[in-house]
Amino acid sequence: MKPPTLPIGIARGSARLMRRMVFNHGLSWEDQRRRLNRVAASSKPPAGLELSTDAVAGVPVEVLTPSSRTPEGTLVHFHGGGFTVGSPALGRGWVGALALRLGLEVILPDYRLAPENAFPAAFDDAYDVVADVLTRFPPASVAVSGDSAGANLALGAVQQRVARGESVPGSVVLVSPWLDLTVDRRADRSLVRRDPLLSPEWLATAAVAYAPGQLEDPRVSPLLGVLEGLPPVFIQGGTDDILAPDAARLATGIGEAATLSVALGMWHDFSLQVGMLAAADRALEAVVGHLAATMALSGD
Repeated sequence: MKPPTLPIGIARGSARLMRRMVFNHGLSWEDQRRRLNRVAASSKPPAGLELSTDAVAGVPVEVLTPSSRTPEGTLVHFHGGGFTVGSPALGRGWVGALALRLGLEVILPDYRLAPENAFPAAFDDAYDVVADVLTRFPPASVAVSGDSAGANLALGAVQQRVARGESVPGSVVLVSPWLDLTVDRRADRSLVRRDPLLSPEWLATAAVAYAPGQLEDPRVSPLLGVLEGLPPVFIQGGTDDILAPDAARLATGIGEAATLSVALGMWHDFSLQVGMLAAADRALEAVVGHLAATMALSGD
């Protein structure tokens, strides 16, 4: 991997541009999706990985597979986008780097989006994909991850399996998780000013589009659910992430099974800019270490 070359000031400015041009509550969901998809279209898997499409439990997925080695484990990753926008392409760079480092097959579900498909559509898709993967592979060799709203779906699916007494993955990774949709993000004005990517207004609009009248349901807001019995959970965020309070609350609620990593001066979803931001590369190394220590990889 080449050394990151993107100055932090330019990266922050790019995040502000994304907030204005994509994550803007004044735009229709169709416009936001079209603009975000144009950005994501340039995201290619790293060399050394094969990209294919498939369906898992009836849900369309992208699959990244190492070209020159047999996968040693499986990662299921749910993309972010406020449950309303986004696609698997958003996570290709981040999960691709993990796939290469650890020899993982990666499954990226293209779950249904709101408001056309409101709750529980995305939740059901996430649970069904995780359930299918855990029946086909040894659970200890499986990790489940997600960023932003995708982290919500990842945690919610695992919580559901714990509640039902079913097998769980060996590890969970949550990047900039959005876990309590009942919170008014305008309350912390300093944090609102510091995050260049997301606004409280956009988050509130997305929340209502996803689960109108159901924001207190623990399947919608996993922080309001049971946090006992989870596998090891790695939580990553930044001090300037508008959703940083959710990451901190989750780590406190889980206790010893949780590891919280917070990057100084970093904003929402900065971790996905692997190969561009030095802070993102350091964050990736932390995730690699967590997965190597908690997953039962066949090459270990």
